[in-house]
Amino acid sequence: MALNFPKLHMLFLSLLVIVNPFLFVEPIALEPTTHPFTKTLQTLEGVHKGQTVKGVAELKTYLRKFGYLKNDNNNSPNDHFDEYVESALKNYQTYHNLPITGKVDAITIERMSLPRCGVPDINIITHGSPNGLVILANYSFFPGSPKWDNTKRALTYAYVSSANVALSMDDVRVAVQSAFKSWSQVTDFTFTEIGTESGPVDIVVGFHSGDHGDGYPFDGPGQVLAHAFAPQDGRLHYDAEEQWTTSPTGQNGGLEKNGWFGRRRRRPRKPVSIDLQSVALHEIGHLIGLGHSSVLGSIMFPAYGGVRRDLTQDDVDGIHALYKSTN
Repeated sequence: MALNFPKLHMLFLSLLVIVNPFLFVEPIALEPTTHPFTKTLQTLEGVHKGQTVKGVAELKTYLRKFGYLKNDNNNSPNDHFDEYVESALKNYQTYHNLPITGKVDAITIERMSLPRCGVPDINIITHGSPNGLVILANYSFFPGSPKWDNTKRALTYAYVSSANVALSMDDVRVAVQSAFKSWSQVTDFTFTEIGTESGPVDIVVGFHSGDHGDGYPFDGPGQVLAHAFAPQDGRLHYDAEEQWTTSPTGQNGGLEKNGWFGRRRRRPRKPVSIDLQSVALHEIGHLIGLGHSSVLGSIMFPAYGGVRRDLTQDDVDGIHALYKSTN
């Protein structure tokens, strides 16, 4: 039975936050997506500072969207690869544990081609305002380190969507509940589902397509999988156009060091299904206050690397540091 949620009322937001990952079965590699941006990246291989090549403008948009491009000639949409783009690309490569070349090389194309969370890796500081992520160790927090009040540890959640997906409601509930349970085991938070008819809830989970009223439209299958918002906003949105699954037999993470990024993949194949629970685990981290981590393999790493359903030490250290917890 297809999942059918009531329509989501128009919502407005002040902070973006979203996706990603993770359990191991056998060492397989997640293929890059077939998103149009992947095709653009492949035409840019080898491009570097000083060149003007069609497609660089799209690269700028990507780097700007995820927090790496700060000063690029007043956000110029042109195709010139200048020193700002080179610097942004080096920062991206540094954050993602890639060789720092400042060029659009094959391994950077592979990483950028992975499906990922829609939350920026680094929030841009503008006009002297504290909009940048506060980096502690490898994990990170949102601007101002927002978190739930000390009196808010028993959080409620409900499902409200504006689009259908080919999953049963029971399967969705089990997957999301399992992800909530993982965070409960390392914090003093509890998460209880209630119906919207019971009154206001703390967290709203839903599936949506394209422009769904929060200012951060989804881009269809391939790139951005989901996004969530910092405390105490409480919204977690999945892109309904992705190929979601709750039983990804035989699929696993592929982001470990010495993993698939050492292989040259020239032609992306059909993307595998995306594990709903893995993405929920990542997004819930955002909901309770964590930004992205630069630790390859952590749940809060921004790129989706396959099925990963266990929190890593970096994830646990991050949430404990935010709430000064020793759980």
